[in-house]
Amino acid sequence: MNVAEEFISIQGEGKYLRTPSYFIRTTGCNLRCSWMNADESRTICDTPYTSFEPEKGYALDLERTIRAVRKSDVQPVVVTGGEPTLQPNLGQAVQRFIQEGYFVTLETNSTVYIHGIEQVFISASPKLQSSYAAQSRRLLKMHSRNNHFKASLRQWMQTNPYQVKFVINTEEDIHEILRLQEELHIPSKQIYLMPHGVDAETLRQRGSFVFDMCLKNRFNFTQRLHINFFGNTRGT
Repeated sequence: MNVAEEFISIQGEGKYLRTPSYFIRTTGCNLRCSWMNADESRTICDTPYTSFEPEKGYALDLERTIRAVRKSDVQPVVVTGGEPTLQPNLGQAVQRFIQEGYFVTLETNSTVYIHGIEQVFISASPKLQSSYAAQSRRLLKMHSRNNHFKASLRQWMQTNPYQVKFVINTEEDIHEILRLQEELHIPSKQIYLMPHGVDAETLRQRGSFVFDMCLKNRFNFTQRLHINFFGNTRGT
């Protein structure tokens, strides 16, 4: 596994919001997410150093990391990215953490399914059509070619504990979410809606209509605590 960074922080999103966790961020992604803002500017993935301009990173030293997790005295291990499912030896690494007694969350765009890690909690974040505001024809082609998640998400839902977390950019996103919920038979209690944004003010502005979406459809609302506290900074 090639890793961009490892750090201890508070989980800022989803079901395990507010939980101290050990994060392992892999580098490399098969998508190029980009969203259009109201002023016609674009906001790209909030970890471009793992996607748009992926760092080479370093090879995960599993034994060293296990020692670091023990020393940290936090329980959950979160493997995120980038897109972790692209990494060789992902299954071996997460199985080792499980054997050591750690609860493992895998954060994924759900375009790739991995067999043999059924004990891992899957935090699936399928990317909606609003993520297609690419900055070039080449990036749009790449994003479109790779953003096929329905089959893989079905598999994750059948084999693993999971949540499905949607990034909401505009009020129109709800129509696509409801279609996906019906097609894939996703229980409302497993769905989390999260406002898109890389600064606290944008999250506040978009949060009001996302809150209303959740209330109307009985979905869960999730914040982005790390953005609210630290802005869009690494290691948080």
